[in-house]
Amino acid sequence: MILHNIELVDFRQFKGRQAIDCATGSPHNVSVIYGENGRGKTGIFRALMFCLYGDRSLSQDELSGEQKKEGLSLINEVTLKENIGSQVEAQVAISFSHQRKNFRIVRRVDGLMKTDGTIIQNPGGRVELQQTDENGNTQPVETDLEKITGQIQEILNSRLRDYFLFDGERIERLTRNTRERREEVRRGIRALLDLDALELANAGLKSLISQIEKEIGHKSTGELQRVYTHIDALNTKIDDLENAQELGTQELKRLEHKIYEISEMVSENEDTAAKERKRQELIKNSQDLKVEKDALKKEMVGYLNKSAQLVASQLIEQLREELEFRRHKGELPPSIRKEFVEKLLEQERCICGTSLGHDHQQERECLQEFLVKHYTPGLGSESLDLLLSLNRLSSANEGLANQFNRLLVKNKKLRDEIADLESKIKLLSDELKEGGTSVDDLIQERSRLEDDKRTLEREMDRQADEIARAQDDREDWLKRTNVLEKQQSQVDSLVARRDLTKETLAELKAIYDRFANEAKERLAEKSTEIFTRLADEGTQKDIKKISIDESYMLDVLNWTGQRRLGEISAGQRQIVSLSFIMALIQVAGNLEVALFMDTPFGRLSGVHRDHLLDTIPKMASQWILLATDTEFTEVEANALRQTNAWGKIYELVKEGEGITQIVEREVHQFTPKRKSIF
Repeated sequence: MILHNIELVDFRQFKGRQAIDCATGSPHNVSVIYGENGRGKTGIFRALMFCLYGDRSLSQDELSGEQKKEGLSLINEVTLKENIGSQVEAQVAISFSHQRKNFRIVRRVDGLMKTDGTIIQNPGGRVELQQTDENGNTQPVETDLEKITGQIQEILNSRLRDYFLFDGERIERLTRNTRERREEVRRGIRALLDLDALELANAGLKSLISQIEKEIGHKSTGELQRVYTHIDALNTKIDDLENAQELGTQELKRLEHKIYEISEMVSENEDTAAKERKRQELIKNSQDLKVEKDALKKEMVGYLNKSAQLVASQLIEQLREELEFRRHKGELPPSIRKEFVEKLLEQERCICGTSLGHDHQQERECLQEFLVKHYTPGLGSESLDLLLSLNRLSSANEGLANQFNRLLVKNKKLRDEIADLESKIKLLSDELKEGGTSVDDLIQERSRLEDDKRTLEREMDRQADEIARAQDDREDWLKRTNVLEKQQSQVDSLVARRDLTKETLAELKAIYDRFANEAKERLAEKSTEIFTRLADEGTQKDIKKISIDESYMLDVLNWTGQRRLGEISAGQRQIVSLSFIMALIQVAGNLEVALFMDTPFGRLSGVHRDHLLDTIPKMASQWILLATDTEFTEVEANALRQTNAWGKIYELVKEGEGITQIVEREVHQFTPKRKSIF
């Protein structure tokens, strides 16, 4: 899908009829839409989503209860005010090509403003699609909503709509702590494979199993009934905690979005920019250390699973020393088996060939004394085996203890460094609060939101631990039912239904896991391929490949196979994030799709930025940059010109309150407002 033209009529802040002609074809396939925050860059992407899919909101929008039902108001408010009480129509038209066919889709929405200022927007809308084939034959206009929806889905499936726009916030989420990174990767793979139906089926089967177990509990008696009552209570507890986790995840996303928005606005203020940049740098460093600390915690858990014997290390050492003492005194049997010595005496011949008969009585008596001394009742041959085992355990314990000491020292060091960074972050935050600048209220609000976020994260960690404990407890109780169910025939049919449902769930889960694992492998390979094109030479020497593990953790591996995401720079992690998102779109069927990117240049080093500007136009069919004046400066403009891929530039200019004008500029003459980011 290659975009040719986007036309807006009274859509959001774009009053009247305005249009953007996109750069198409090699080598000039890059279009830049430039403007200050709040001028409507995201509005262009919003128009695309509305026209193609009828979306009246984006995933990052914060909507009230009513807005969640109706979506945002899409009609220009100035036009509505000029026509109070009368219907006003907004529309978006997109011309695009796909597989050598040309399409034009137009979607309209109408509404009015009442005299009290209330805006009423009709929930429905009208859409039409016209197609022209490669021979120039134009088909009649299609107006059937269902047919149009199906055709657009075939061209560009809506399940990946959130990944058409590479915004700085999504890129940041993939570099943050483990929960955010894992959730973003899982969401992307679900979108890629369209696994919603399977997930719904899994959830339905789990619910059915829970219902059947309730029935078993009601029909059973005695101990089995008591056990199932406890299991039912645990199921309810787990469901409640998981629902709370889901709500918490949504709230975390909202808080992160608000914090990100406020930080962007604070960074634009010259009075606070330097301190804010330093604060953001410290926050990123703190996040890096937290990622490293989470990886360390995982490593410690791995060692913990092997270290049960450490609890008894003192007893092991005492017993080992006692047996060693007795071995030196000759009280332990030798390594020669008693049966072997007895056989030598019986056959009257030593292994060296010497006779042990009456003519060699001294040798025979010597062997008999050896037998009496070492094989008398008491410490038998098993004591020697025990000593060998204890020696192995002692050596293993020493190694484990050393590893634990190393991990604990490193964990303390990381904890102290994080505490130091957070202290510095708080100090800078306090200074920003007291600055008396025009952004003082914003900084105060951000500080409150960050406190709320930390509190929520602690609560979600507590809930996750409680879920794990409850699940372990439930498994223990379920094991008790195996014997008890066989003793109560009245529940046989229910048990059979439950077991069949469990088998079906296991099969579905295996199918889900197989698809997901295949997708993870393909994504990791494609991400690595893209990463090698975007990263500089030094980064490629440090990093072998991008990996996605069984728990959907996005990470990078060095050439010895060790995880290293927590140790690479912020700019390198941005490249990892971009590589994953681009891989997601490419693996979805090698889509010929326009890439919208809200410029992340302020977060990249100069070398990585130059690689990005040079490589993406070659990889993407079309690249549309939504560029802020703070991140697209003369430095980026000059670097983009050198690629010879820059074909179009539009500036979003404020014409009045609630009105943005789209103004085309000349690529070779355009000069951004700022010379550089710093």
